Amino acid sequence: MRKIITSLFLSGLVLSVAPISSVVAKEIPPKTYSTCAALRKDYPNGVAVDWYSRGTSKAAVKNEVYNLNYRKLDKKATGLMCAPKTK
Repeated sequence: MRKIITSLFLSGLVLSVAPISSVVAKEIPPKTYSTCAALRKDYPNGVAVDWYSRGTSKAAVKNEVYNLNYRKLDKKATGLMCAPKTK
């Protein structure tokens, strides 16, 4: 009886974890961008260096992308580049 319960538990555990691990988000490799318009094609809400710099914006937190592009695109040195203008 104990073997049956253990095997059912383990099979249920494996089946419940399998669908979660198969879902993968679209990962864009870090690259350099010449303009904010080019960056916004991949990241429509801009890119932030960390969660603190992101604040309440919807920018993606991508440290690698930020480090490759901040000299050209982060004019105010805020840690947030190419964020859409708010009204």
